[in-house]
Amino acid sequence: MTPFMIPSGVRLTSYAGEAADLPSDLFARRLQALVEGRLTTPVAKVYHGLEQVGDAQAGVESGAIPGKHVVVLND
Repeated sequence: MTPFMIPSGVRLTSYAGEAADLPSDLFARRLQALVEGRLTTPVAKVYHGLEQVGDAQAGVESGAIPGKHVVVLND
């Protein structure tokens, strides 16, 4: 598999290229669409710091707020 660069300003939780249903060229096109604003990802809530990981997990499991639950690590 040919590696590709994740565009500057785009953060990715984890992807090692093993998913057979998500070829790297398709993944690269999706990332580019995000960068260009043609594709958006709904953010349910942003949590700050490791101490809020439990709250984030509870939010995901409850399903009460659709979208991504994002944990931002403080410096």
